[in-house]
Amino acid sequence: MEDQDKRIEKQPIGDGHAQSAPPAEETQVGQAMQSLTRSTRQLSGLSPTPAKRAVAQAANAALRERIVTLIAALGDPGNPLHHQAEDDLVSIGAPAVPALNDALNPNRPWLTAYRAAEALGQIGDGRAAGPLLDALRHPNSNVRWSAVRALAVVGDARALLDLRRVAREDQGKTSWGESVGGAAQSVLDQMQSHNMLLRGADLIKTAVACVLMLVSLILAWSVINSLRAELRQVGHELVEAGVVAPLTAPTIPTVESAQALAQETQAPEPSAAPTTAPTIVISGTVLTTGNVRVQPTRNGERIGGVSEGDEIIFLATTPDHNWYRVRLGDRHAADSRIDSRDESGWVNKSLLSEPQGKVPIEQPPPEPPTPTPTP
Repeated sequence: MEDQDKRIEKQPIGDGHAQSAPPAEETQVGQAMQSLTRSTRQLSGLSPTPAKRAVAQAANAALRERIVTLIAALGDPGNPLHHQAEDDLVSIGAPAVPALNDALNPNRPWLTAYRAAEALGQIGDGRAAGPLLDALRHPNSNVRWSAVRALAVVGDARALLDLRRVAREDQGKTSWGESVGGAAQSVLDQMQSHNMLLRGADLIKTAVACVLMLVSLILAWSVINSLRAELRQVGHELVEAGVVAPLTAPTIPTVESAQALAQETQAPEPSAAPTTAPTIVISGTVLTTGNVRVQPTRNGERIGGVSEGDEIIFLATTPDHNWYRVRLGDRHAADSRIDSRDESGWVNKSLLSEPQGKVPIEQPPPEPPTPTPTP
């Protein structure tokens, strides 16, 4: 056991077991947890009855007990679940985030906190940002390094100041030789460059809008001047001398002509204006800061983030109602963004308020196949 602990101290745990352990979906434990999660979701959508509530409570209790067991296995190399514990917690996803946040406590073994930070980085839940910022002051350099890497995924504007401090002051190194300050500087540069690109894009959009508005004003002013010049000429044309309109005998109106004139001058009946169906906008609020993904899955590419209190517009939902495709409303934080062509993306329902209306169901495109690693 002592030799095994020494080997763990000499190499990064996240890289070592990720190559040897099979994916969580291929293990029996991962399949069992997925089945349990699906059963819990199905039960939550049915009408509440005492029997169903009891089954749901039992399933939730079993899930919590499973999470506690996996957290304990993270820092125990002798535990049979040690190598697959992190993958199983990532498969569980959002329900495991509170327990993983608690595992970052300095009173836990450093290996538990290290692998908990790795799992939080893979889950990408915004609730982990605060505990990961606290983990930047962990006494173990391995844990601080892992927290820095996780903040590259779930970190927001609040993390910039702490990452600057770590890059400037932290001289520690991991047990395999990685610099904590260097990792923080790398993550900081990545986050700052991304923010600069977004600001540059906003400036370009504003400049283009101003140019288009100026061109529109110039064209409108030209049209108005031309119209005014034409109006001045109406009724002011000179009549040539000697041209006099010939006198014509007055016509006496008859009964038939009077009736025809009355029919011609009769005002037409107004036709009903076409009606258009009103567009219903279903809005909501972001309850917890989190990520926006290109597909409704936690393994999907991250294309932005939303902040607590942001106003969002519900556009569509998956058939199981676990994910919503949303767009940012008028009221949102400065660092909230969705980097897509139509400025929309998928957000997990645990981060959002319940929509007050029926959201259209949308079948997301299939995920691209994951390449299998060659031996």
